Amino acid sequence: MRSYGETLRQIREQKGLTMKVLAEEICSISFLSKFERGDSDITLGLFSRILEKLMMSFDEFLFVHNEFQPSRLEQFFKAVSLAYKQSDSAGLRKLREQEMKQWKKSGVDKYRYHVLMLDVYECIIDNKTMGEEEIQKEDIQKLSDYFFGVEVWGHYEFLLYNATMLFLEPELVLQLSHTAYEKSIRYQDYQKVNEIIGTILMNTIIYLLGPVHHFSKEIRFKDELAEFFTYLNKLALPENKLFERANLIHLKGAYEWRLGNKEEGLVTMRKAIQLFTELGSVGQANRIENYIEQILIRN
Repeated sequence: MRSYGETLRQIREQKGLTMKVLAEEICSISFLSKFERGDSDITLGLFSRILEKLMMSFDEFLFVHNEFQPSRLEQFFKAVSLAYKQSDSAGLRKLREQEMKQWKKSGVDKYRYHVLMLDVYECIIDNKTMGEEEIQKEDIQKLSDYFFGVEVWGHYEFLLYNATMLFLEPELVLQLSHTAYEKSIRYQDYQKVNEIIGTILMNTIIYLLGPVHHFSKEIRFKDELAEFFTYLNKLALPENKLFERANLIHLKGAYEWRLGNKEEGLVTMRKAIQLFTELGSVGQANRIENYIEQILIRN
């Protein structure tokens, strides 16, 4: 396994910093060079100052050092995503029970956020309305405070925000999604971060488009939606991300409909249905079909 110094060199070079710039006012260039080669150890104090200069937390450094191997949390979010894509309500309920046990055992707020997230996803799949009693204002405030209190977002913050934005007010979602995109720019060389940012941007667009019964009203966030589509274009989704590409086509169709270009929007959304069907994602194809039916009925 490579040394911490080798990982540090990789990050430093990707950020375009010389050893002279990184070492300035912290340690000598020769000492930094030895550490990067794996020939010398470093104290926690010095290492913390170096990471601070790189605007990186120790957790984020370890994530890079471990070559993005999934943590328990990342595995959890992957399981949630898979259950949601497959419309697996039973799978979501099982995950909810697991997180509820962790919350009761540890009292850690993050597990409570996970439970709320799973409640919402299950309601979406089962076409149920989530009662206000299931979402406490205190929980929402804690969640908001957490995001604003973290100066340097890591992979977990991106994952957590993506999974919980449905609880937040539109103005707060606008602010936090812009923040997430800006904070992700320094990780642009890391594919996994780009992937979660792409999902955040698409979910933000879904949120801002609003529910079907709003489609007969004037679009509220026209300029902001256009900006988030621009962010997605800059990310350039890889060709092998077929599910995400199909979802983006659906969103562009819904956006065109909201702009008043109904025929173009309908054709585009039906193209997304065809793509999801070909990918074997019948649940997602059916959700879009139902989405279109509701739009046509209400408009």
